[in-house]
Amino acid sequence: MFRHLRPSRGRSGVVAGLGSIVALSVLAACSGQSESTPSNTSRKLTSTTARATGDIDQLTWNLSAGEPDVIDPANAATYSGGTVVDNLCDPLIRVRADYSTEPNLASLKQVSPTRLVMSIRDDVTFWDGSKLTAEDVAYSLNRSADPSRIVGFVFEKVKSIKVTGPAEVTVDFKQPDELFAKEMGAIAGVVVQKKFAQAAGKKFGTAAGGLMCSGPFELKSWKSGDSITMTRNDHYWNDDYRARPATVKFTFISDSTALTQALDAGEIDGAYEISPTAIPALEKSSTGTLRFGPSTQGLALDVARTDGPLKDARLRQALQVLVDRDALAKVVYKGAATPSYTHLTPTTWERGGRAIYQKAYDRFVKERAHDEAAAKRLVGESSYDGTKIVVAYEGGNQTYGQVAQLVQQQAKQAGLEIELRPMQSLEFSQAQYDASKRGGVDLMLNSSFNGVQDPVEPTGFVYLPTSVYNYTNYDNPEVTKLISQIRASFDVKERARLFVKAQDIYERDNGGIPLLSTNTVSFLNKNLTGAVTSFAYWSMPSMALIGSAG
Repeated sequence: MFRHLRPSRGRSGVVAGLGSIVALSVLAACSGQSESTPSNTSRKLTSTTARATGDIDQLTWNLSAGEPDVIDPANAATYSGGTVVDNLCDPLIRVRADYSTEPNLASLKQVSPTRLVMSIRDDVTFWDGSKLTAEDVAYSLNRSADPSRIVGFVFEKVKSIKVTGPAEVTVDFKQPDELFAKEMGAIAGVVVQKKFAQAAGKKFGTAAGGLMCSGPFELKSWKSGDSITMTRNDHYWNDDYRARPATVKFTFISDSTALTQALDAGEIDGAYEISPTAIPALEKSSTGTLRFGPSTQGLALDVARTDGPLKDARLRQALQVLVDRDALAKVVYKGAATPSYTHLTPTTWERGGRAIYQKAYDRFVKERAHDEAAAKRLVGESSYDGTKIVVAYEGGNQTYGQVAQLVQQQAKQAGLEIELRPMQSLEFSQAQYDASKRGGVDLMLNSSFNGVQDPVEPTGFVYLPTSVYNYTNYDNPEVTKLISQIRASFDVKERARLFVKAQDIYERDNGGIPLLSTNTVSFLNKNLTGAVTSFAYWSMPSMALIGSAG
């Protein structure tokens, strides 16, 4: 699970006013599971568009989350950073649009529960023409395994990563780890050139230091505050992902109104993570098509501390039934989201274990259904004395502002006083990992996403004692034990059974109030096709596939 360590997205000026919130409240009062999405989605979801039929000279694509702070793969756990990296660099295995995987730079073989052998391709070269070696692979993985890297959690079970043959790398584990191989298709498994990275030092992956990778595009320039440009790698080894565009220019427009105008005018060819505020206008555009795709993204109110008013568990339980999730999905997100009732979003459920996850999930759907009377009763039974509950969110983001204000109004109806605290983008990002930035905050309105379909990733990032996003120092020995057992099992159904046991424990502690499972919303010019429209785009060379529509 990766969180809001990025500039804001979906900005469109001032947060919605009181009139909008009244309208939301009126609508709120009125207000068949597929393989990857809840059954009550109001949008048709697709994972891809038709294949491109020809090459194009230039593709201009906007990074709606703004300019990345870094494109060092080991730290590129942001919407923008990951998108850029996965078009420039190759991971060891490839994630497809439907989240299935295939070998990429290597084929992986789990020869025992504690040993994974990687057989490295011998036909891959870096942009400078030098051959990719097992030494580069081992270096890249050991570099990412540094605990200071954002992806370090992936490597916590690793004992050693060593070159064991001319084209072979062996990973030995202290304990069995089923998650590791899956993560080799995300940024944790990206391979960079050892020589270049060592020479660049701390500048590696910055505008000043650059990159050296083997992907379908080569980094041409990074003009801070303006754009990132990459050019086609004509010597790319994988014909299936040979780049259609000769050049791709990434722009950094984070203002929703400005982006909508640029897309509709054809000045920008496409973008992912379109703000819900832009959906009505772009649905009417004659320049391109708006699409909705399955996604592992979610929106939640995360408990930031338990020494304030929320120390009473009955208040946290009240919040679970207080929020009208259907209203949020329909009104604020324009149907580009579905209600979510657990920390783990349904799209993150593993294939093969979905029936087990679904049965457990259905209990929470029933228990956490919108019930104002139940919320009032829980508040009345609690020790709540009228102290304001502070909810922090990213200021300037109209969508989050609407969500926060709707929650505030519904809380008031149940007898709770909520104070809204919009934070500047940088401060809000810092608050994700710096407790001093969360001083006095009771709830954080956060968006997050999961890189792979595995419950260990999001749960491990939040509910283990040393987790980076464990705001309340949650430490339940049984949950920790179960997460360890899940990660050690290579049986998908056993993992599902173990997981729902852990979920029953931590969800009933109400450390967070899940709100929505959000779709990936993208826009593509009508002259183009080939786009991946699921959130798998984040782990793929998605720009390489976009080309002429005919």
